[in-house]
Amino acid sequence: MTDLFIRSFLEKRFSQVITNKRATILEAAKRAFSLFGYKGTSVAHVAKLAGIGKGTIYTEFKNKEKMLEAVMDGILQDLGNIFERVKQKDERSILKLHRALYDTLHYRKEHQLLMHLTEEVSVHGTKEAVSAMQKVEDFIISALEQAIAQGVEKGRLQVMDAEVTAFTIYKLYIAFIVDWEEKKQPLTEEELFQVFENHIFNGIVVR
Repeated sequence: MTDLFIRSFLEKRFSQVITNKRATILEAAKRAFSLFGYKGTSVAHVAKLAGIGKGTIYTEFKNKEKMLEAVMDGILQDLGNIFERVKQKDERSILKLHRALYDTLHYRKEHQLLMHLTEEVSVHGTKEAVSAMQKVEDFIISALEQAIAQGVEKGRLQVMDAEVTAFTIYKLYIAFIVDWEEKKQPLTEEELFQVFENHIFNGIVVR
């Protein structure tokens, strides 16, 4: 009985050490990618920020591409949490769509790593950066499509194609939150909602 207890205790401690090591590496990788971008980050950078040897990193990740994939998984989870949080609100369907998009796109705009990756895509077209940002866009559009489909099922929204509607609304929001703000005074959240309510949302709400 004692031997089983000791073995179980040691296995749990070993599992905790492995989990903590991976978390430490991922946090260091996120910082490195945020500081230097994907292209400018090396495994040595991550090891230095994590305070461990390069060899230790390779016990958890094959290369820096795998580290980026793991970091992006965490970002996608954050975005999913935003949609889930908005989903729980007792608000009109179109207001939920707006809040989910507004919050996720501002998260994307202000997240230092995503800022670096966006710039890297524009300047260098790095394959891994392009793939990472495409995952973010695909995730947001997919989550938006599901929200629209649920609104249709509940009889609150009417659209011909949820996927097309999600893509259209997403691209228009990007235009206002990113492109518009490069040349014009940024719109407040309320002003942005009014624009979309008048020109987009009123066309898909069941009356």
